[in-house]
Amino acid sequence: MTVFDTIVAECSFPAKSSLSIIRLTGKDAFNIFQNIIKRDVSKLEFRKTHYLKLYKDINDLNTIIDHAVVVLYDGKHSFAGEDTVEFYVHGSRVIVNELIETLIHFGARRALGGEFSQKAYLNGKLDLTEAEAINQLINARTSKSKKFALKTLEGDSSKEIKAMKEELNYLTAQIEVDIDYPEYEESIDIVQRIQEVVPPMLNKAKELLKGSRQSTYLFNGIRVVIIGEPNVGKSTLLNKILNQDKAIVTSIPGTTRDIVEGEKEIDGILYKFYDTAGIREEAGEIEKIGIEKTYKVLKDADIILLLIEKGRKIDEEIDNLEVKSLIENKPCLYISTKKDLVGENEYADISISKDDENLDKLYKLIQEKLNIDEYLDTGFASQRDLDILEVFVERLEEIVRDLKDGLTVDVMESGLIEATRCLDQMLGVESTLEDIYSTVFKYFCVGK
Repeated sequence: MTVFDTIVAECSFPAKSSLSIIRLTGKDAFNIFQNIIKRDVSKLEFRKTHYLKLYKDINDLNTIIDHAVVVLYDGKHSFAGEDTVEFYVHGSRVIVNELIETLIHFGARRALGGEFSQKAYLNGKLDLTEAEAINQLINARTSKSKKFALKTLEGDSSKEIKAMKEELNYLTAQIEVDIDYPEYEESIDIVQRIQEVVPPMLNKAKELLKGSRQSTYLFNGIRVVIIGEPNVGKSTLLNKILNQDKAIVTSIPGTTRDIVEGEKEIDGILYKFYDTAGIREEAGEIEKIGIEKTYKVLKDADIILLLIEKGRKIDEEIDNLEVKSLIENKPCLYISTKKDLVGENEYADISISKDDENLDKLYKLIQEKLNIDEYLDTGFASQRDLDILEVFVERLEEIVRDLKDGLTVDVMESGLIEATRCLDQMLGVESTLEDIYSTVFKYFCVGK
């Protein structure tokens, strides 16, 4: 089993349907295809539909698998960068299985998960960030996550990374020329050039990092945890948000003893809301278990909605609930409930009641607290890219410090190379040094 095998798999959802799509890709795709049709494959036009009979044995007319629409792609124009045949057959599981088994019989191998995209990456049709975008697009659950994945797949984010990589390569190449060819006539002040390039790049990288952190919300959802004392209106708020009776609401304190969850799409973003057990000292044994779960879910919260009573100051409420250590480093909104009974609360970010027709103002406050609108169109959405970007920012910060400390350019060169390697990792290539040498000869007439 190698990446050079010709592979086959069903590309549509594996269930009974009116139509199913099967893809055959690899260097032997056309030869294998020739074994199941009577027409001459070499005379079939690429990227045109052909209506053909598919056979298990072309010498036996009784072995027809299906009448199908077939499209052929040469490697240059296929998704995976290799010769490809796509079959559009009737969606019977018998037909799908027979066709795949027949193609395997003649030399194909059943594709592994994601292997078509892997071939596209290995054949230079996609870089690693674009390949990841395919998975994000498939798993997109909201309009904004779909839009972001499409933008990444089209290469917008990759272009920014490639542009920064080219700038770093050019800087490093200039250092190499300055060190190895001091007589070079067009030698420039390298330190000045680094000062012109790296600080602005650091600012841009920080923006990408912020955007990437925000963009993870598009695919992971935003975890919103609702906390407060018993009977303060947590379950009522959850039901209002979800527009259904998800949580039990009574006038008896301590009704909610476990985590109650619900999801809602707001402005194209998926929110995951968690109603928690009310926090109080005099809780019973079962209720205390629920309160412990409240503390646990708080640790993973992206934002916290702290419900409070009228007249109580925020600090007093936090101290009373003993949650200061859990929420002090997290975005938090302070919400006063039962406005219809007790009026507005001057200490809260917003006052609400169960009779409010909508909660648009609350949703807006959540988005502002998380800077949603500011960064959602930039960056990357995979944890891998996020981790690499963090290291990239650290490397650029080190170079900026080296500039301030007056270190020599040969010291800064190692930092530039390390920063470039981070970008290589994001793109899924290993060409840092080769690219630097190529840049030397591309832009500098060294050695003729």
